[in-house]
Amino acid sequence: MAGNHDSETQSAPLSAAAVSDYLLANPDFFQAHKALLTKLDIPHPAGGAVSLVERQVDILRQETRRLERRLVEWMEIAQENDRLLGHLHGLAVALLAAVGHEERLRVLLHRMRDDFKADAVTLIVYEPAAAGPLPAGCRHIARDDAALKDLGASLGTGRPFCRVLNPALSRQLFPEADETLGSAAFVPVAAWATPGLLVLASTDPKHFHPALDTTYLSRLGALANAALAEPGA
Repeated sequence: MAGNHDSETQSAPLSAAAVSDYLLANPDFFQAHKALLTKLDIPHPAGGAVSLVERQVDILRQETRRLERRLVEWMEIAQENDRLLGHLHGLAVALLAAVGHEERLRVLLHRMRDDFKADAVTLIVYEPAAAGPLPAGCRHIARDDAALKDLGASLGTGRPFCRVLNPALSRQLFPEADETLGSAAFVPVAAWATPGLLVLASTDPKHFHPALDTTYLSRLGALANAALAEPGA
């Protein structure tokens, strides 16, 4: 009999007074169960003020603002991607119209400064030129040179990467630059069948930050490889 009595007691519905007493005794209940506030539908008379409804509306407004900020971020990313895609298309057209390696290299370096917001650009080749001096904007640095050792294992991946430049590395990569460069993007390329790097640098340390997505840099590298390939290769 006692067991039946306990079962009946446990299954009895809570009274309004019991719910009210519990909420008054636990003022942080809704703080710990915020999702519940967005699910409650509490009527309130016109002109009345119900604190729970106000709290519910406040949470919904905060969530709306958060979603609006995310939407703006996504739109900005989409616009930037569209801009970069347009610049890559323009670069491809310009490279197709250029005649000869030197002209294509000139177009490539010029476009990097104008379209990709680079303050300095250089094409590094790991082997010295076999016939005559290197074209303007291109320089020889051996693969094992101290100037490149600071880049560490990133060079061995064969993929584009970005990093912050310290003053020493800035001077080593761009000895003729008028000011210290703060960050750079490194794009592996093969110029005239010689492995090397296309380096785009900015005075802003955050412009080519290490977490930057390199999808468009990879596409840029593919264009540069095709433009600077040996004839018939």
